[in-house]
Amino acid sequence: MSRVLDRLGAHGARYRDPVAAIDWRAADDGLPWLPMDLLSIDGLDIAGRLSAEQLKRFSEIEFARLCAAGMWLEGLLISRVTAKGYLGLNTDEARIMLQEVREESGHSLMFLEMIARAGLKDVPLLGATGLLTRVAGRLDPAGPAFWAMVYIGETVTDTFGLKALKRAREPGQDICPVARQVLELHHRDEARHIAAARTLLASRIGQMTGARRLAFTTSLRFLLNRFLDATLYPTAASLAALGLDDPKGVAAAVKASPARRRLAQACAQPALDMLRRDGMLPASTEAAP
Repeated sequence: MSRVLDRLGAHGARYRDPVAAIDWRAADDGLPWLPMDLLSIDGLDIAGRLSAEQLKRFSEIEFARLCAAGMWLEGLLISRVTAKGYLGLNTDEARIMLQEVREESGHSLMFLEMIARAGLKDVPLLGATGLLTRVAGRLDPAGPAFWAMVYIGETVTDTFGLKALKRAREPGQDICPVARQVLELHHRDEARHIAAARTLLASRIGQMTGARRLAFTTSLRFLLNRFLDATLYPTAASLAALGLDDPKGVAAAVKASPARRRLAQACAQPALDMLRRDGMLPASTEAAP
């Protein structure tokens, strides 16, 4: 494990401030921030009733929601790994965690700027996160459950971002250059963070007894559903920011949308597959939306 952490630490040694790295002057007001077929209302009747300008605006709202999810996840990671200090960790692990704190703070500042540019600073963008925040607050970074949850959260949001970048390369799906830069920069760092989470998890799996593993498996589906609800489905408040007449009804329609459910499953599945391979989950566990 030490060699893996050494390699990850070497890759993270050179820090780039995301806010300074983004070319904010490259913004193109004529382009959406996300590909249209990744918007949560895609396939619903409401999508056909919106103008092109409204759809572009909704892409900004959805992108801002992705940023809010990133800020929330990164804040949880920072708060937990810094809670006890680093003196009890070996040097390799401390270096990785400190690099992540530095980079996640930069990501959050970048995300905050995108939310502000979307004009959504005071809009509740995420669904119910209180329970998830309380659960995360009880997890110890010295144990495997914490890093399993970190791996899942980072992988879900990174998978969605990768889907957006892939779609944006297709004809007619171009997105704002600034939004593209944010997604690309975040993915470059997250690829290393995800590898670190998996490595730290692998070093701790032996601590998990059969009873603790069963408890983790039992609670995971419930917690995963809450996480997907909070991050990949729009809130009524975010839909109201678009000026819709019935934002609660549209939010309910998105929640019932088979297309959105399939997307949520696709974003969660890579993390679940890895946890199964590492023996953290039974072979029958699937992503739920």
